[in-house]
Amino acid sequence: MITATLPLPSPAKLIHPPLTASTALPRQSLSPPPAKFYTSPNFEPLKALLIRQANMGHINQALATFDLMAQHHLTPDLTTYSVLLKSCIRSRNLRLGQLVHSKLIESETPLDAVVLNSLITLYSKCNDWVTAESIFEDMGEKKDLVSWSAMISCFAHNGMELQSIATFADMLRFGVCPNEFCFAAVIQACCRPDYARIGLVIFGFVMKTGYFESDLCVGCALIDLFAKGRGDLGSAKKVFDEMPKINSVTWILAMTRFTQLGCPEDAIDLFVEMVLSGFVPDRFTFSTVVSACAELGLLTFGQQLHNWVVKSSLCLDVAVGCSLLDMYAKCDSHGSVDDARKVFDRLSDRNVMSWTAIITGYVRSGGLDKEAVELYCRMIEDQVSPNHFTFSSLLKACGNLSNCKVGEQVYNHAVKLGLASDSCVGNSLISMYARCGSIEDARKAFEILFEKNLVSYNTIVDCYAKNLDSDKAFELINQIGDTGIVVDAFTFAIYS
Repeated sequence: MITATLPLPSPAKLIHPPLTASTALPRQSLSPPPAKFYTSPNFEPLKALLIRQANMGHINQALATFDLMAQHHLTPDLTTYSVLLKSCIRSRNLRLGQLVHSKLIESETPLDAVVLNSLITLYSKCNDWVTAESIFEDMGEKKDLVSWSAMISCFAHNGMELQSIATFADMLRFGVCPNEFCFAAVIQACCRPDYARIGLVIFGFVMKTGYFESDLCVGCALIDLFAKGRGDLGSAKKVFDEMPKINSVTWILAMTRFTQLGCPEDAIDLFVEMVLSGFVPDRFTFSTVVSACAELGLLTFGQQLHNWVVKSSLCLDVAVGCSLLDMYAKCDSHGSVDDARKVFDRLSDRNVMSWTAIITGYVRSGGLDKEAVELYCRMIEDQVSPNHFTFSSLLKACGNLSNCKVGEQVYNHAVKLGLASDSCVGNSLISMYARCGSIEDARKAFEILFEKNLVSYNTIVDCYAKNLDSDKAFELINQIGDTGIVVDAFTFAIYS
């Protein structure tokens, strides 16, 4: 088990790249002798055509050229396979990648580290960590720095943070010196609060090896470590300020984390600083800073950003459009909901986020609950599947309308989509029944809720309190204490 006292060797004791076979796991080599690739005057032109097609993203055409080689009894070399695999990785096309892999197996060609590493990356990017790990374990002495980096990244990006950290420790134990990709991946794995202390140990190792000063990816991972892993925005900002090089991705990451952790003012300050530094905002930047305006209710500044978005020809972008929708919907100002609807109507590609934003805006504004339900019907007609936030807002709308019948139809739809167990959907169902005066149904909805939180208890306590049933309200308040949930001032305000 890895603890926060992760034993990290001195960088001087590690073997630095370029690596040789001696740096990998000491396993007997079972590789057959190198294959002979028989070429002909037709092979090189076809190979060049295949590489050109694959690099342009025309993977199906490249595979057709590959088949043409086979028809002419031409044996593709490892470079050909590597190019095909990299094209599958870029397009995240697991099916075609598996096809190329099967062709490799059929050819009985001895595989080198480059091809094996590409296979690990393919399965990793397509969320098949089992196959990626199997290939990695079977590599034996062919493991190199890229292999270790790919596997550490695979575990980190597939929700297996502890395995990622353990693989990093194994790599160090075999004397392999991490590169920037290894550090960035393992630090991302440490961004969970459970492993943040290990991340601090690795942070010290990064400082000793000098990768913090030389690599943006490592710096971005460290920002996430302090922001997400420790909730320490001060240290995250310090890392940001001390990074020798900053690009637009770094600015956006910092702004996003400040907004997510309840400091949207700092996110806007960063945006202003970014513009003054000469960076031109892109769609991701606008989406992030508009979201910060939404959290603060800064309608005027948000409108100025909207004008900038229009001038930048980004008004049709889905991410920017959703942020603008959310901003107008959250700003309680006359006409802001109308502005939100205008943005929504102009979107050419409406996804679940845009539909949910406009529906939520209508419900929040007051008096537009019927229109919110009508939008839901249009959403279904457009074959866009609602999410748990959509259902939560719709159930609130039905509660405001005192329409249990429609609310139950909405809830049944949530059940069919497997979203009924979500706490925000369940809490909204309790609230809907309470607003409709159906106290027993509200209690049943509360009892079947899989994961009750403070909002669940506050909602049902409020229901009983408003119906002057103080005994049951007090009983539930006592029950909250038994669950370990800490009550807040709102709970006592309800009962008083």
